[in-house]
Amino acid sequence: MWELFFDCFLTVFSKVALLFIIIALGFVCQKINMLTKEANKCLADIVMYFVTPCVIINAFSSTAYSKDELFGILKNIGIVAAVTTVLHVVMIFAVIFIFRMKNENIKRVMRFGAVFSNAGFIALPLAQALIDTPESHEGALYAAVFLAVFNIVLWTWGLFDMSGNAGDINIKKIIFNPGVVGVVVGLFLFVSPLFINIGDTAGIRLPSVLSDAIAAIAALNLPIPMLLVGFYLANADIKAALKDKWSYICIVLRLLVFPLITLGVLYLIGLRGNPLTVCVIGASAPVGATTTIFAAKFDKDTELSVRLVALSTIFSMLTMPVIVGLTQALA
Repeated sequence: MWELFFDCFLTVFSKVALLFIIIALGFVCQKINMLTKEANKCLADIVMYFVTPCVIINAFSSTAYSKDELFGILKNIGIVAAVTTVLHVVMIFAVIFIFRMKNENIKRVMRFGAVFSNAGFIALPLAQALIDTPESHEGALYAAVFLAVFNIVLWTWGLFDMSGNAGDINIKKIIFNPGVVGVVVGLFLFVSPLFINIGDTAGIRLPSVLSDAIAAIAALNLPIPMLLVGFYLANADIKAALKDKWSYICIVLRLLVFPLITLGVLYLIGLRGNPLTVCVIGASAPVGATTTIFAAKFDKDTELSVRLVALSTIFSMLTMPVIVGLTQALA
């Protein structure tokens, strides 16, 4: 058991270390003014609106499965969606109970940071790196489902709690969110062999030039988000973060409490394999960069949000290999 855990730990650590090497490059680029705030925002928009949907569509459409395999994967997709939904509901109730300080700005940033991980920028690339092979993209596929549910919760409760105004919730943004659109399109292509036959081919297949272009754009999901995380690290006041006890509570919840509870509960109810690994990866990722984006948008404590993102990202280099390595050993 321990030998298996150690092997899994080294595998995860090597993948996380790969991400952090690119993060370090983003850190350096910001320090030498090669990566500016404006460029960072443009790259973030490219990832959100183009790269992420391509990752999702590529994961759903790039591999041909038999009908029996399709039904098995669809079952796992339903499980991942249900687990992700329950996980976020539990986390929301937990942070509402834990963070009850009088300062509304701090309270809302802490709640948001503890609930919303860096699912798009770190969890999705890590799931791809750990699970995907040239023959199968189950890691990205299940991570895409996690990300779709994540985005729905983000643009409903996350938007409401950070802004303090239910009127800010925009149904169009929820329905036409790039992550959700990517899952709908990808899922349609994925299940098309069950009810569509075109000539001798089961299901809808994208033209090779289009599928190759989507795959090439999807490949950007590893380097660009890591550069953006490096940018945030370079702008953070780490010393101030180390002196704030509430920051530690938020980070411990995000990096240890929530992922370990997720692993324990899912293992006890019998979930195994890639769905278990992806759910724990999503739950164990550091505080999401969206915390800073939302804090800036609604005039909350932006400096605090940057510190949470930076400090949790640094600590995650230790916590994620342990937790995800343990998960893979058990899965």
